[in-house]
Amino acid sequence: MADNITRENNVSPAPENIESRITLLTELLQCNSRMIVSRYNLSGTLIYTNAENMIYDTMLRYSKRLDDAIAFGKTNSYPIIITTDYGLMWSVAFEPDESGNLTLLHTLGPILTSPMTDEIIEQIMKNPSIRIKWRPKLVKYLKDIKVIPATEFFKDTLMLHYCITGVYLKPSDITFLSFTNEDAAGHEKKSGNYAEFYALENSMADFIRNGDINYKEKIPSASAMLSSFQPMTDGSLTDARQMATIFCGLCIRAAIDGGISPDTAYTKSSIYLKNLSSITTFAEIMPICHNLFEDLLFQVHNLNDKPDYSKEVAACISYIETHTDESLNIEYLAERIGYSKYYMSKKFKSETGLSINSYIKKARIDRAAYLLVTTKMDIEEISEKLQFGNRNFFTKIFKEETGTTPAQFRENHKKI
Repeated sequence: MADNITRENNVSPAPENIESRITLLTELLQCNSRMIVSRYNLSGTLIYTNAENMIYDTMLRYSKRLDDAIAFGKTNSYPIIITTDYGLMWSVAFEPDESGNLTLLHTLGPILTSPMTDEIIEQIMKNPSIRIKWRPKLVKYLKDIKVIPATEFFKDTLMLHYCITGVYLKPSDITFLSFTNEDAAGHEKKSGNYAEFYALENSMADFIRNGDINYKEKIPSASAMLSSFQPMTDGSLTDARQMATIFCGLCIRAAIDGGISPDTAYTKSSIYLKNLSSITTFAEIMPICHNLFEDLLFQVHNLNDKPDYSKEVAACISYIETHTDESLNIEYLAERIGYSKYYMSKKFKSETGLSINSYIKKARIDRAAYLLVTTKMDIEEISEKLQFGNRNFFTKIFKEETGTTPAQFRENHKKI
């Protein structure tokens, strides 16, 4: 079939097929709330949009990111995600001609990964570069922008790329480009920070990709890298949150490159990204990013450190660790793997040294420890979320496993 395109043949579908696919995708994306889909030629001329107001096209042009996207697409074929002022995020997919040369750009967005905060509104209302009469209108337009989780937007971007090229990509194939408008006077000062950040960022991704748990011996600390979010963004919590989200996306991609399945990587990271969307202070950013970094790093390390696990047992472990808040039992897990209850139990115990029920309990305690340290959820809520039933039973099991109560554990691990 003509639409059965592979990565190898590098030929995009016929234009009429692309248009019909994007139309279908647009309809699907409107199920919950309106997603803006637009199309540009290489001159930057808008040739199609379903937006009811042209203000969002103006925002993209004013940021100068459309020009950057065009330049990127002339030498790269995979989609990109770009961010601009106030945390706005667009994705761009590139349509090639039969020779592989860029012909059109297709965009999704803008979107926000969290609702507009009072801080952003105050920043806009005091911005001297925006005319006073225009400021409340801008706030209104920003409030109308679709808010979706970053992970969902990544998936929408991959669907857009498939609609255009017929090629399936992994989330790790997406390139994240972060831009901010800065004046010429501040450019030289900030460029050094960005160069340092870029180098550290690549090092952190490599540590995850290789499952290198000895990373602390090779760089001063993860905090040294993560703390650069604040000075790089001139005190803007919105920009810092956006950069942290992009960093988390890079960690997810590195974990997938390291062998973790996309389903596991995105499921494990969903709570971190959710927490990022609701932060109110700079102090909350570092712990979230640091914990995601180490969570994914140890996930890759454990995968590489246990090469004797069979595919079936590894799949069982992965499912348990990413579904600790769901009801789990041996029968269900064995059915998912395709084994009998008896054979799955025996095989799991022989390879891990633990029964399936014991491993489920351990995974839930590990997740509870993470929630106690990195969230403000009360202990009873954590107990219910992780299927312990009630706080007393949860406290009993937690103390048996860790030697301390949940309340003591939280107190002992408070972030300084």
